[in-house]
Amino acid sequence: MKRASWKVPPATDLWRCVERVTFRHAWLSPQAARAFVFATASLALLIALACGSSPRDVVFTSDRDGNLEIYAGLPNVESPQNLTNSLEDEHSPRVSPDGRLVAFLSGTGEVVAIEVMRVDGTERQRLTPGSATRRSHRWSPDSSRIAYVEGVDAESRIFVVNADGSEPAQVTSIPGDAVGGWSRDGVSVIFSVSQGPKLGIYTRNPDGVNEIRLTDTPDISAVWSPKSDRIAFLSERDDNLEMYVMKAAGSEQKRVTESDAPEHSLSWSPDGKRLLFVSERDGNPEVYVADADGSDQKRLTHNDVRDEQPAWSPDGGRIAFVSYVDGDAEIIVMDLDGGNQKRVTNNSSEDTEPSW
Repeated sequence: MKRASWKVPPATDLWRCVERVTFRHAWLSPQAARAFVFATASLALLIALACGSSPRDVVFTSDRDGNLEIYAGLPNVESPQNLTNSLEDEHSPRVSPDGRLVAFLSGTGEVVAIEVMRVDGTERQRLTPGSATRRSHRWSPDSSRIAYVEGVDAESRIFVVNADGSEPAQVTSIPGDAVGGWSRDGVSVIFSVSQGPKLGIYTRNPDGVNEIRLTDTPDISAVWSPKSDRIAFLSERDDNLEMYVMKAAGSEQKRVTESDAPEHSLSWSPDGKRLLFVSERDGNPEVYVADADGSDQKRLTHNDVRDEQPAWSPDGGRIAFVSYVDGDAEIIVMDLDGGNQKRVTNNSSEDTEPSW
């Protein structure tokens, strides 16, 4: 028998619902109705806190069982759970915005599929049948669709598919190297083209219309801000891979880092005020954070080894990253200022690609 699932609504939604019911029907006096609303909403808040606000697991890739698998549980449990547990390589997990699903890649070489499963590893489904290479998968804001790149080099194109595998559709006719995500309202996908006469950054409606070219220089790794009012990206237009920010329409392009070493792996904080990135300006890859305009740049990790793949927690309160502190890849979680670093894996395997 299939177990029923339910989700506690936010306490504010319960408050409004109860308030509408009690004031619409005059079975309580205004004073009694307000007291009833307060008591009910308070109880709802306690339930929501108890049932719906536990720390979200970090989902990650590990080869600890002999091949690449998707695991979950860090940093909340001592022994992470193998979610995929197969003989095929599974990697590159991306948790959906609502925290319910994980999209990931399965396979290697010329046959790489996109699959989706629940965060507990159940209800696994392959979304992309046939032989092709897929990568750069990104969830829509409402967790209902996934945009991704299919193909290699000049043959690569951007596709969109529903989370249940239905209605796959090609949305670009020009080669696309990477999907940088969706606009907040879900009406545009941003992607980059790094070769040929049409190189630059583009947005496109996921239904395949209104392709807009924002830049015409060698720019890559474009990502929307949470409000979709700005775009951060990397560019070699100044002969070195640096970080830039521009408005959503492509105007006011501003270089926000300036060093002799490349920057990469950039992402916006959930509140849109800061940018997380990796820089090699101090001799090896380290994790940095800066304000969205490039000011107040701070180095968060201080090691003689590679620190990379930083990922914000959904509430913006913590950062997970990968460090090669003992010679192999381990996952570490830290506070926003780089303090309180906690090593959450400790083995001889490669633990990489954290996603909250």
